[in-house]
Formats: sequence, C-alpha cells, structure tokens
Amino acid sequence: MARTKIAYGPHSQQFGHVFLPDTAAVTGPVPVVMVVHGGSWHARYGLTLGTALAAELARRGLVVWNVEYRRLGAGGAWPEMSADIVAAFEAITTLVAPHARQAGIDVDLDRIRLVGHSAGGQLAVWLAGETTSRRPEFVVSQAGALDLVSAGERGRRVEQFELLFGAPYDGAPETYRSASPMHRVPIGVPVVVLHGDADEQVPVSVARRYAEAARAAGDPVSDEEFDGEDHVAFLNRTTRAWARSLELLTVDSAADLGFVADLQARSAGE
Repeated sequence: MARTKIAYGPHSQQFGHVFLPDTAAVTGPVPVVMVVHGGSWHARYGLTLGTALAAELARRGLVVWNVEYRRLGAGGAWPEMSADIVAAFEAITTLVAPHARQAGIDVDLDRIRLVGHSAGGQLAVWLAGETTSRRPEFVVSQAGALDLVSAGERGRRVEQFELLFGAPYDGAPETYRSASPMHRVPIGVPVVVLHGDADEQVPVSVARRYAEAARAAGDPVSDEEFDGEDHVAFLNRTTRAWARSLELLTVDSAADLGFVADLQARSAGE
C-alpha cells in the first residue's frame, strides 16, 4: 500500500493523501473513496483523523483520497472550506485518477464514494448535493452534523456554527440553510446515515431528523444506529460503527446497498 501527498490548490491546507492498493490484488477498474475528516471544522484537527480508515480501505483494494481543507484557524471559514471540498472532489478526476494510472491502477470514476465523520459528514453530504462535473455514487455519513438550522430556529446559539458562518442564525439564515444537509434535500444521491445512540457531541436525533426529511423528499436514504456507541466510535477499529463503515464502502456498487436495490425494484414495478 502506497501513500502520496498531492496538492489540489496553492494554500498549505489544500492537499490530500492518496492511498493506493497493492496492484497484485487489483483486477479491473476500482472504486475511489474520498474521506472527509471531522473535528468541528477547526484547525485543531486534521486529516490524520481519517488515516486509519483510508489505509484500511486501500488494503481492501480501493483507491482512497483522504483530504485536508482550510478550516477555522487554518485559512478559512465556510466560503473557503466549501470551495476546498468541491475542489478536492474535482481533483479525483484531474489528479487522483492519473496518479493511480501511473501506478498501474485504473479508477472507476462512476464509483466515487464519499465518507465523512462529524463535521466531515456535513461536508460530504453537502458536497453530494452540489452540481459538479460528476456525482458521487453514494455517501456514508458517520455521526454527521447534518442539521445546522434547527437550533437557531429554536433561538439557541451555537458558537461553532457562528464561527463557521461568521454570524448568528438570525443574521444569516439562508447561509445556514444552504450549508445544512437536512435543508437541501432532495439531492438525488444515496446516503447511508450511521450514528451511535450514545453520541453526546452530535445527538442521534440529528440523524433521525435528516433521514426522515430525506425520505419525505424522495431521496434514497438508510439510517442505522449502534447501541451504546459514541461519537468517536467511528475512529475505533474495535466498534460495530467502524466495521459497518468498511462493509458499506467496499460494496461492488450502490446497487448492493439494500435500500437502493429496494427503491430500484419499486421504481421498476411502477
């Protein structure tokens, strides 16, 4: 397994690590997974949070793009951060796939998966709803901060949100709504929402609200909860949350996600 640092922009935080599988274990074009780390959108946390997952996915035969981006205290807030996530996604076609081909690995650009933990879950699901040159095959949200609006609507101020957007909710409601995955449905991309029911940082009710809103809007969505597992369970190799994330991200195609197959079958019968 090889790891290479590649810059996708001129800023020091605009880079990612590409993890390539062993060529001997690869047959035919392989999926690519873009990993978006969490950490409250703050510079205290970096892409090393996603390293273990990226390395394990590469061991299992996938090309993995573990991305860094400008964060609070490291060059940006929401405008810079969101632009970086889009640029990093576009770099899969322009930088990551050519790099893999040079190493003898062909990337299937129709099978680009996104995974994000916590704040990274918000960024990954938000990205899936953006209009780019490609759409991801599906997204896995790990304890994602998928609702950035409801607290403000109830009159509660969230310091981290205010730092991210540069204003309280009352001062920029449309900015909050445009970044909040729950308030952007439908996006037309399958989303798997994973959450531990013992999560104290991002309550499991956030996952439930998102899934309910996505289904009501007609989006393909599945939500799974893990009894007794907390916010950082997704960073722990011994948890069910970790194992399930790997299982989902290594499927052959989105059709192998049960809820997508069910939706396709129902659509065919109509």
